[in-house]
Amino acid sequence: MKLFFDDAEFDAQLQRTAAKVACRAADLGQILSVARRITPGDYASWYAQWFAEGRKEAELGRSESARGHHHNAGEAWLRASEYFRSAYFFSRRYPQGAALVAAWRRNREAFRAAIPSLPFAVERVQIPWRHDIPLEGYVLRAARDSAAPTVLMPCGYDSPVEEFYTLGGYEAALRGFNVVAFSGPGQAEMLHERGIPFRPDFEAAVGPVIDFVERTAASDGSLDATRIAIVGRSFGGYLAPRAASREPRIGALAADPAQTDMGAVLAGRFPPEWLELLERGDSALNEKIWAAFPGMRGQEFWLARLRAHGLNTPLEYCQEMRRWTVDVEDIRCPAFVSYGEGDFAQATTEAFFQRLPNPNKRLVVYRDAAGSGGHCEGMGPAPYFSDIYGWLRDLWPS
Repeated sequence: MKLFFDDAEFDAQLQRTAAKVACRAADLGQILSVARRITPGDYASWYAQWFAEGRKEAELGRSESARGHHHNAGEAWLRASEYFRSAYFFSRRYPQGAALVAAWRRNREAFRAAIPSLPFAVERVQIPWRHDIPLEGYVLRAARDSAAPTVLMPCGYDSPVEEFYTLGGYEAALRGFNVVAFSGPGQAEMLHERGIPFRPDFEAAVGPVIDFVERTAASDGSLDATRIAIVGRSFGGYLAPRAASREPRIGALAADPAQTDMGAVLAGRFPPEWLELLERGDSALNEKIWAAFPGMRGQEFWLARLRAHGLNTPLEYCQEMRRWTVDVEDIRCPAFVSYGEGDFAQATTEAFFQRLPNPNKRLVVYRDAAGSGGHCEGMGPAPYFSDIYGWLRDLWPS
């Protein structure tokens, strides 16, 4: 489904922002006005226009706050946060680059400025992880039931932890769930400020988060440590299942789209000649890939990924992704598995579902014809939110 741009990449990211209209973190007319000012296919133009719109909304947030219009200010700050996030999407080939870091930090600052005006209590937390390095995150508590089930929300490949609010945190709270959102290695400040890359054993991040939930439950009872779900969207569709396969304290899993073997999916898209080079570990594969993905667009696709893993070449990335597997048969908890029709990342989702051993499982495919096709259901995520949180409520009815 096209929204504005003929360029599929630009239109997909515009749709990502358009979906945030439902939780008042974007305005449809406003984002279309930004789109009209962007030169199609021009990454610099994309960055400049979204950054400028973010600055405008941040200034509005400051002025509304000074006048005592706190609700207005909060909504302006939410929009600013989303527009700054959108600005740096096509700058990820330089994960510590000045342009990316500037927009990412403003995204974070704007979301934190919005917190006092949000309809649910949101607390910034630092979860002990490794020596003096914490996991950055937020706890969102539902207004009606402080002892509600706890939903863990990891980031995806490119989402900052602040985006949790618009990618399901708000919807979870509306339905009475508490949320713990966090970033792990390779995500947000871990990558952009600390230079810590992704690692396949994501359970190493989730375990400490559950420890935090348990400590909080024991100290003040504001989180439930007996009913813990993990919801992974986009690249979280690998991270959440990986954690669920190794962490028995997870009581329910949702993955959209579920991903089980990143190396196999990557290799399945290669021609035979490339596969032979990969099997030999031949650096000639790098030249083949760069020839097939020329220019800045090819660099953005490959460098954004391999640098997030702390690597230097496409060959290293292809070799690394062979370590990114999920032992699906070890996932013992109930599971909700879904994908949007046409999602580029969903190659293994239905096979994943078939391999799940727990009979309490559900598979849902969201269709283009109903407006919910595409990656993470595109501009039509409302049915997904209704389904996933309804399923969780049926699982834990009180």
